[in-house]
Amino acid sequence: MIVDASVILRAFFPDEEQAQAQALIRDHVSGRVQLVAPTLLLYEVANAIVVAERRGRIDQEMGEEILDALEGLGIERIPVTGRQILPLAREFGCSAYDAAYLALAQARGEPLITGDLRLYRAARDRVDWVQYIGERGNEEIPA
Repeated sequence: MIVDASVILRAFFPDEEQAQAQALIRDHVSGRVQLVAPTLLLYEVANAIVVAERRGRIDQEMGEEILDALEGLGIERIPVTGRQILPLAREFGCSAYDAAYLALAQARGEPLITGDLRLYRAARDRVDWVQYIGERGNEEIPA
């Protein structure tokens, strides 16, 4: 199962809707599911930590804890190529970053779990393998 940075951030940022993301992380830790992500995951999470610290959402200590927790999860990170990313970014009208997650999910034939509504909305009518994290907890998805 492919996971994007938005799911990780939901699991660890205290001001996010955490329940479904934390349940998914627990399923990974217990071995019920295997979470995989493009190598980009680390950079996106680290960037979100820096931005959150600058905005006062979290302090530096919490930022370090989140990064340590991510590293401790053992989420396999796999490289994807520009040739895989570019066509999907064009097709879905999304960033190359988001397309990297789509590319990995497509290449592996696994679902992509995202907390990014924009990405979910761009993909939901075209493919059935992109899922919104809120669906896992029967959360109503905003229109």
